[in-house]
Parts: sequence; structure tokens; C-alpha cells
Amino acid sequence: MHILLALLGIVGGGLFWWYRMRTLGDPANDVIDTAGKARGYLRRRKIRIQHEHSPLTAIEDPVLAAATLIFAIVCEDTPITEKHYEAVRNAIIDICDPAKADEAVIYAKWASSQIDDAVTVIEKTSPLLRQRLNDMEKLELIDMVGKAAAAVTVPPTYGQRVKKLKQKLGLEVD
Repeated sequence: MHILLALLGIVGGGLFWWYRMRTLGDPANDVIDTAGKARGYLRRRKIRIQHEHSPLTAIEDPVLAAATLIFAIVCEDTPITEKHYEAVRNAIIDICDPAKADEAVIYAKWASSQIDDAVTVIEKTSPLLRQRLNDMEKLELIDMVGKAAAAVTVPPTYGQRVKKLKQKLGLEVD
């Protein structure tokens, strides 16, 4: 009988300490979960701030990227007029519906007003365009830039910007 009581005591003691260790582990798990949530919040906040500071990093649509790119190249260092809007809209109208073209031109105007340098626009939008467009579509994009430029007075840096765009898209440069 005394062996049975000793065995029950050992099992009871083991269960007691197992329960104690499990309950001590719960607060530790809570601390780890809270730290993970805080780290995720900070990461999301950093991404949100980046998108607020640069309208170019928020672009995920190739049509929107193309409109912004064309607008930046054609309107660099020149006063923006209604002809610029029409030139960009007419350049992209063939690749999307009219409502989306209007929306893209409005966004392009806003994004270009936020970032004055066309080189920055080319640097930020070309990775998306390079990834999403095939070689024929990349050449069509260069043609759209030329079509928009033919409708307005282009800045003196136009040729350099088109050359830079071709390089960034991975096309053969003349």
C-alpha cells in the first residue's frame, strides 16, 4: 500500500509541476505574441508612410504607370496646359477604356506635381513596366511617348529621357 501511495505522490507531484510550468509558459507566449503584433504593426506603418510620401511606389497598374511616365517625360520643365492632358490621354486611350484613361491622366498629373523629376519617375515605374510588359508592349510604350510628344512642345531633355526609359525597360538603345 505504501508503494501505491508513493507512486500516487510522484504522479501527483509531476502533474502539479507540469501544470505550474504550463501556466508559467502562457504569459511568455503572450509576450511573444504581443511582440510579433507590434513588429507587424511597425512594418505596416513603414509601408503606409512610404506610400504616402511617394505616389509612384503605390502604382500597381501598368496603364497608370504608363500614363504617369508619359506625363512626366512630356511635361518636364514646361508649363502644363490642356494640350498636355489631351496628348497623354490620346496616347493611352488605345490601351484602356476612356474612363480609365481619364482617371490615369488625373493621377499622372497629381503624381507629377508631387515629383518634379522625370528621371525619378522613370526609375520608380520602369521596374513594374519591365516586369509586366512583353517586348512588343514596351515598344508600344515608347511609341505612345512619341505620340504624346508630337502633340505638344517637348522639353530639351526629351531625347535623354526616352533613351533612359529604353535602357530601364531593357530595350536596345539607338
